[in-house]
Amino acid sequence: MHACIAVSLLAILATTPQGDDFSGSWRLDKARSDDLQARIEEVAGAAQVKSGGATGLTILPEGNTRSEAERVELREWMLGIARQQEALEVEQSPSEIKLFEGEGARTFYFDREHVRQDNQGRKLKCRTRWQGPQLVLEEVGERHRMKLTEVFTLVPSVSQLIHVVRFENALLTKPLEVRLVYARTP
Repeated sequence: MHACIAVSLLAILATTPQGDDFSGSWRLDKARSDDLQARIEEVAGAAQVKSGGATGLTILPEGNTRSEAERVELREWMLGIARQQEALEVEQSPSEIKLFEGEGARTFYFDREHVRQDNQGRKLKCRTRWQGPQLVLEEVGERHRMKLTEVFTLVPSVSQLIHVVRFENALLTKPLEVRLVYARTP
């Protein structure tokens, strides 16, 4: 009898988050946050495809056209995501956490790794883990060695949520690292 209760208790504890509850509505505090757009522009390069070469024409890019065009597309995608970071809505249960940013939503599961598709249809391997009171979300994609690591830290004493992002992609000059601070909205 006691063994059965112990097994049931362990099963419940295994699916219960070990950290804080991040549920609620959050608004970006720009004064306390890094300039996301400036950081993206720094790591993603120019807004246009590099071209010109020997002909001097800028209509047809030369060199590694495909990856350069993909870099510009990635840059524009990242800037689009940055425009959606003004507000964050979080719903958390013992088994999952849902993040609503702009028009998009992402779900992560506490009890298992899973695969989901990003908004461009690419498969991402997702993992959620607690690192003390911090929630760590990881998404890994095969294309261009993409890896997104997000760390959420709740600061209840000042009603803040700190969101640290590291985005790696072979098309970037270096990883994007940014710190966003959100204030809880009533």
